[in-house]
Amino acid sequence: MIYITRTQKSIIAFVVLVLVIISGTIYIRQEKATEINLAEAVVLKGEAVPEQAEAQAETEPAEISVYICGYVKNPGVVRVIEGTRLDEAVKLVGGAKEEADLQAVNLAYRLADEDMVYIPKKGEKHQDTGKAIPGVNTVKGATENKSGKININTADEKELDTLEGVGPATARAIIQYREQKGPFKTIEDIKKVKGIGESKFNSMKDKITVE
Repeated sequence: MIYITRTQKSIIAFVVLVLVIISGTIYIRQEKATEINLAEAVVLKGEAVPEQAEAQAETEPAEISVYICGYVKNPGVVRVIEGTRLDEAVKLVGGAKEEADLQAVNLAYRLADEDMVYIPKKGEKHQDTGKAIPGVNTVKGATENKSGKININTADEKELDTLEGVGPATARAIIQYREQKGPFKTIEDIKKVKGIGESKFNSMKDKITVE
């Protein structure tokens, strides 16, 4: 039988305690290292998502609004992808009417946001209504010219409503007229719109333009 003295027991207990402390320290360090690695992985993963989303957003084409009017079946504003050909936009408004002169427009023209394209009638004398684009009558956005006058060929309902004597109903009538008949050639043509007589025209004539 092996006899262990009290001193030896104390030494053995001390050695065991030291080993436990060392083992515990190593374990704790390993746990911390694992937590740090996991945290870095989560951060990296989280950062990758916005970058991927941003890259995807940059590659997706923008959606734009264009106004197709004149001799088409359903004149109006349509939403298309930027760069869409005019031919596709005409189809979206029901296609051209029988009397439309498609030879007078460039159906291959790539559309941009806020473009207005007027499809003329066969035999109609063409009129430039905005920026020059070969074969296309277009208006780019602006409804108020340098003189501060309202362009009755491009103004929306809200802008027309600012004219003296023009309320929401008359503004809609003006827009409906130009959608069906095409752009006004002179400011006097606005008198052809139902609800606009000589008196009302005189009150607005100095504030409107067709150019």
